[in-house]
Amino acid sequence: MPAKTIRYLIQFCSVFLLSTVQANAWSSHATDSLSVWNAVTNGKIRPNLRYFYMNTDNAGESYDAYAHGINLGITYETIPWKHIRLGISGQWMYNIHSTSFTPDPKFPILNRYELGLFDLIHPQSKEILSRLEKLYIAYSIQKSSIKMGRQVINTPFINPQDGRLRPTAVAGIWVDWNNIPNTKLEGGFLSAISPRSTTQWFGIGESLGIYPQGQNPDGTKSNYLGNINSRGIGILGITLKQMKPWSIQAWNMYVDQVMYTGMLQADTHWSTQQPIQWTAGFQYIEQHAVQHGGNPDPSKAYMSPGAMSRTFGAKLGWESKQWKSSVNYNRITGEGRYLMPREWGKDPFFTFMPRERNEGMGDVQAYVAKISYQWNKVPLKAQIAHGYFLLPDVTNFTLNKYAMPSYSQSNIDVSFEPKGKWQNLKFSMLYVYKKLLDNESKVDKFIINKVNMSQVNFIVNYEL
Repeated sequence: MPAKTIRYLIQFCSVFLLSTVQANAWSSHATDSLSVWNAVTNGKIRPNLRYFYMNTDNAGESYDAYAHGINLGITYETIPWKHIRLGISGQWMYNIHSTSFTPDPKFPILNRYELGLFDLIHPQSKEILSRLEKLYIAYSIQKSSIKMGRQVINTPFINPQDGRLRPTAVAGIWVDWNNIPNTKLEGGFLSAISPRSTTQWFGIGESLGIYPQGQNPDGTKSNYLGNINSRGIGILGITLKQMKPWSIQAWNMYVDQVMYTGMLQADTHWSTQQPIQWTAGFQYIEQHAVQHGGNPDPSKAYMSPGAMSRTFGAKLGWESKQWKSSVNYNRITGEGRYLMPREWGKDPFFTFMPRERNEGMGDVQAYVAKISYQWNKVPLKAQIAHGYFLLPDVTNFTLNKYAMPSYSQSNIDVSFEPKGKWQNLKFSMLYVYKKLLDNESKVDKFIINKVNMSQVNFIVNYEL
């Protein structure tokens, strides 16, 4: 049994024994001790399983890849005792079979997708990978909660994502406050992150650069991995629904010594005739470097001193009981590159499409149309999306961190969620096709695993 697995089992037993010791120590208070013991021994055990097949087909015969990965996990949470709950979750991942992740000397471009299903830190490992994903204590009052420890949160900037075997997890204190009518407050302080595609935990500064680092604005290779100084992240979000049919949310994220990012978004809907309604949304994001952007040496900083960026987004949609459609637009101005560590989550833009990002870009025009249909008598849903993404030239490192060419992307996403005794199962299939937009010939490093490629994803989820 791997050493990590043994360590996690010891940690699990320690939490359980600690609760038991506490219950025995309070034996003089019979009612309280029985309540603690009852909370611990009558908690809920929830297993989960995730199977992920991914296959990437690049233009030509080189760099094609596939992988079969499986994740097994178990989560345990006590029932409440005086509004307090304890929770723990262990996850185990395994590479069933895949193409080799060892770079070919003839074709030194690294795999971008399948490798991320497992562990980017140990790409050649064939062992069972394990992660203590959750370990927390939570206090709940009415509809609100305060949770401290390892957990999974969902914000515009740090979020689970669904493109890997396990989501991004965080460690810290998180408040979810819903006791004010039509108002939701979320926020907290984070001190560590375990990004998707990893099994380890990292300090905030350490987590930057695990994914490819791209280029500095001057064209030199970015070198911020292991060189960022940051003590933590402060996040605050508020969602207001008093001005119906409008919903307004504002988010602020401060990354110590690195950057500040703020977002304001408004969403609304109105009916012309039942059950048909129109939807619309507007979004504005602005960010600024803090101090030296993570390191006094510009070549090792995450964000250049004095750098800033802005993005504007809008959407308009039409919905019925079965149909949903929208046209979406996003503009990143040419004032600077929009930066958000890919290790932490997906883009918050209306134009986001799974398997690609516009993070690291400036002077971007993105257009995306989406349409989905939900069958009435069958638990089947299908969505088609198509987008055009106009980016700066691949040699414009000031505004194109990852040398990504302009591209079009088409996604077909089908999901099936059975009812009845199979209601905990979900089957998903995602097909992605990306095409180079301009006709100029590009060398492999601007094409492979970026454009002129297709990908198939098949996912099975089971969770109680």
